[in-house]
Amino acid sequence: MTNNANIAKMVDQLNEKQKQISQQLYSGNEQMRGLAKRVWRVQEDERKHIARELHDGVGQLLTALINQLKQVKKGDESIALDESIDLARQALSDTRVISRLMRPRILDDLGLIPALDWLVRIMAEPEKATIDFHHQVDSILDSDTQTLAFRVIQEALTNAIKHAQAQTITLNLIATDNLLMIKIKDDGIGMKADQEASPEGFGLGAMRDRISAFGGQLTIISQPGQGCEIKILVTGRNG
Repeated sequence: MTNNANIAKMVDQLNEKQKQISQQLYSGNEQMRGLAKRVWRVQEDERKHIARELHDGVGQLLTALINQLKQVKKGDESIALDESIDLARQALSDTRVISRLMRPRILDDLGLIPALDWLVRIMAEPEKATIDFHHQVDSILDSDTQTLAFRVIQEALTNAIKHAQAQTITLNLIATDNLLMIKIKDDGIGMKADQEASPEGFGLGAMRDRISAFGGQLTIISQPGQGCEIKILVTGRNG
């Protein structure tokens, strides 16, 4: 009887352990599904943004160009071809900027640091912001890690300049064989502690989801009127 009781106890323990494992697997699957949905939402939001830029920017320029060329065809001497050429050049320039921001060739051709040098320059100049970029890369970064770093930095700089109205931004990047650390600090308007979780959280949720997909962590320190510091840490990478 004692052996039977012990066997029954062991069976109960195994059943309980199996139940716990099943619950953990279900919970993990739910988290993965939630993350997949959020990443998909980020991609859709980016597509909407690109579509809006093309429609409102390039689309309007091309519409104006077509209207001008129609007037020229009708013999309207008040329309100079130089004006049409300027519109075409502006449309071409805007298309190139959008294309580069979607996936800058320099990132694939020359790597992360030259791509970030380019990003810092094109984002700072129109807004007359100062971005101090410091980096120490002691490891060869794989393509996925380079893309992650570029995208989260792009998002963070956009937040700081466009939303937080920062004038001075410091960007630090350190990469070793087992660590990627990015820190972005600005002197902008800052935000409340719960603002990042709101639907208008300035893309911080999207950044967190990107980083979570790599097993990393995002830390934000900010107060209204006191700027913002964003720190990204991805450990365990192998170069």
